[in-house]
Amino acid sequence: MTASSGPFGSALGRRILTLLWVVLTLCSLLFLAIFVASLRNRQINEHADAATQVNTMLEAALKNAMLNRDLPGLRNMVVEIGKERNIGEIYILNPEGDIRFASDASREGTSFSALTGQEVNAQVLPSAVFTTGPDGGSIVRSVNPVNNEPRCQSCHGSVADHPVNGILVLDYAADDVVNDYRRIAIILAGAGLAVLLAALFTIMSAINRHILKPVAGIHAAANRFAAGDLSARATISGSDELSDLGQQFNDMAKRVGENVQAMKVNERFLQELIDAVPDGMRVIGPDYRILKVNAAYCRQLGETPETAIAKPCHLSSHASRVPCSPTLFTCPMVELAQGGKGSLKCRHRHIRQDGSEVFVEVSAARATLEQDGQSLDCIIESIRDLSNQSEAAHGQRLAEIGQLAAGIAHEIHNPLWSIHLAIDAIRKDMASTDKPASADGYFDVASREISRCLDVTGRLLRVSEPSSQERVLLRIDTLLRDVGGLLTYQAKQTGVTLDIEVSGTPRVIANESDLGIVILNLAQNAIHAMPRGGRLTIAAAAADGNVTMTFADEGVGIAPEDIDRIFWPFWSKRADGSSGTGLGLSICRATVERMKGDLTVTSIVAKGSTFRVVLPDADFSGESS
Repeated sequence: MTASSGPFGSALGRRILTLLWVVLTLCSLLFLAIFVASLRNRQINEHADAATQVNTMLEAALKNAMLNRDLPGLRNMVVEIGKERNIGEIYILNPEGDIRFASDASREGTSFSALTGQEVNAQVLPSAVFTTGPDGGSIVRSVNPVNNEPRCQSCHGSVADHPVNGILVLDYAADDVVNDYRRIAIILAGAGLAVLLAALFTIMSAINRHILKPVAGIHAAANRFAAGDLSARATISGSDELSDLGQQFNDMAKRVGENVQAMKVNERFLQELIDAVPDGMRVIGPDYRILKVNAAYCRQLGETPETAIAKPCHLSSHASRVPCSPTLFTCPMVELAQGGKGSLKCRHRHIRQDGSEVFVEVSAARATLEQDGQSLDCIIESIRDLSNQSEAAHGQRLAEIGQLAAGIAHEIHNPLWSIHLAIDAIRKDMASTDKPASADGYFDVASREISRCLDVTGRLLRVSEPSSQERVLLRIDTLLRDVGGLLTYQAKQTGVTLDIEVSGTPRVIANESDLGIVILNLAQNAIHAMPRGGRLTIAAAAADGNVTMTFADEGVGIAPEDIDRIFWPFWSKRADGSSGTGLGLSICRATVERMKGDLTVTSIVAKGSTFRVVLPDADFSGESS
């Protein structure tokens, strides 16, 4: 309803108009019916009185004619009176109801009841009724019995035996009565309709001005306000109750607008607050629908807030159209709802929008959220990306170990180099003097061992260099032998024979420290897989644009159900019983993938495993200098 739509353009206006029309019409019709009925009865009574008067006159003439035995005169009088205006038919009946005289002589001798359907006999009482005549016209029928009198007893017998000498029936034409009240009814109906329309127009104009327009203004302002226009206000004029209502609406709209604005500010602050949290967060409703997410959650799964919100949690993070089975997964929705716990922590494997996997740690807690006036039992999940955490922790640990190893190597390397220079100087000084024959042999042994120590510390320094984004051209054979030299002692301690087989001089473009850590981890894992000794064969070759490195051991192998798990962060199951962080293989795979390579594994239980690292061949791609 709008203020400009007029009294008939709004639902309220139409309802009021319909109600007024029905009430006024019913009242007018009732008044018309009462008035017309009263008028009809009045005219009928007037015609009945006139018919009775004529009947009385006719009765007097009848008695006089009968006393004088002037039957022809009586018949002539009946015929003449029947010709008078408004006189329909005149009948003189005998006590048995047969017509003796009639204004229409053709009806004499017939039964009155057979002619008119009205039973008339000697017991009839004087009456005047409105009815329909034999020709179908409206009449007032006056029936008047002619009583027997003493002077008539000579012909009609005693009064006791013959109380009635005859019956006079006069049909007084009443068509004008019907026409009059119909005409009056039509006139009154027309006048009533005009009065009704005038009253409706006047009343509706007043209602429209003083009620509908103010209500329409408030209604229009309420619609704009509900549609989001918080500045919408009703136009107020006058000082009646509707003006007070409009002012109250404006005051309420002002308060609600201020509250909504404050809520929006608080909601933006809350969203910015949870977006600042580095871990993913989401709020899940009781129907598994996601109600709120933060930016970290969207980054984790490659979602947007628009696509994530209202999506089922199992579809968003597990790519499943049905809820996760609580017998296979730790579902916070089921555990917290049914178990009565306040919070829990579990680990899940989430699936990104591109199909890749991310291993996460979920901390969940129950919460009650007020939404649309309803209290919802929700679950708040804090989701930590374990791959980022493990990589950062492992990287920091490796950096610390590398820094320590570099410091130790530096501290050992410098004294060894000084000793090496001192021995050379002593040999030169002793060359011109006599010395024991065994002295040269001792000097050779000392120089050779010192050189070996210098070589080991040099390798350790190269492997322990801090990781950086710098990529250089690396010879795989040199890197393999450097790492192999570092593992020689560990291999001998466990009875493992280390073989390094390199075909040609394959080269790759990579960060030396990162690739060194990958080789070191894979070789150490192979040694751990052979607690009773065996052979570790590290091979490298270039073919078809790729450099392939294989690490083949003769260890215990990997069970088929564990093949996919070995690359999970924090999953560890070593054959030698030693404890590990479970980060090595996950870091190796992530590092190789950053180098645009691939890390795969094949294994046979009790026979051994082979890890295969495939990297782009620098010489094949033309990246080498």
